[in-house]
Amino acid sequence: MEKKKHPIRSIFITGLVAMLPLVLTLYLLKIIYSIIVSNLAPLFSKFAVLYKVKIPESLEGVVTIVLLVFFIFLVGLLTRLYIGKLLLKLLDKIVSTIPLANTIYTAVKQMIDSFGSSTSNFRKVVLLHALNANNYCIGFVVRDTQAAINAPIGEPAYNVFVPTAPNPTSGFIVIISKKECIDLSISVEEGVKFILSVGLLNFSTPEEAERKIEQTVDSNTK
Repeated sequence: MEKKKHPIRSIFITGLVAMLPLVLTLYLLKIIYSIIVSNLAPLFSKFAVLYKVKIPESLEGVVTIVLLVFFIFLVGLLTRLYIGKLLLKLLDKIVSTIPLANTIYTAVKQMIDSFGSSTSNFRKVVLLHALNANNYCIGFVVRDTQAAINAPIGEPAYNVFVPTAPNPTSGFIVIISKKECIDLSISVEEGVKFILSVGLLNFSTPEEAERKIEQTVDSNTK
């Protein structure tokens, strides 16, 4: 006989689960705020002293965040201008000459280009067999495989990026036959969100997510 759950315990767990996202969000924002203020506040304080501007100590953190946002906005505006594009190219050339920094800079830049601003590098979301025929993993089709690789395979194939959760910027490339890929009727953005949430936050609602995947799998197994 199944043991009946105590209502007080159930209510407490429900409240805890409801509060956790907000608490964790505030905690992460506090960490980010502390990192930014601790590193940039002394710099802005020096400028304030240099230009004889008095900033109350209690407002130093807020002023630092405001100035940082303003600075980022100016950088974004500058990069849209011709001179800004030239400066970015110059920065790329300078960093590419530094032995260790060029590797880190290139890797970070590629990750941001792939996942930060858009997901246009990926064509669609597919299901692939993982471990055995009864398990699946999500992959993103990058492009059709080149003819030089298609020849040994003997049939058309895809270059598929299989990300790891919860960090979709890491993963591995699979070259797989097109007929072994199961197309999912979801957008690339929804697929990325699914990976980021380690499967917890589905495409829209849990029921709809399960229905989409089940329909896709059923249609390909019949």
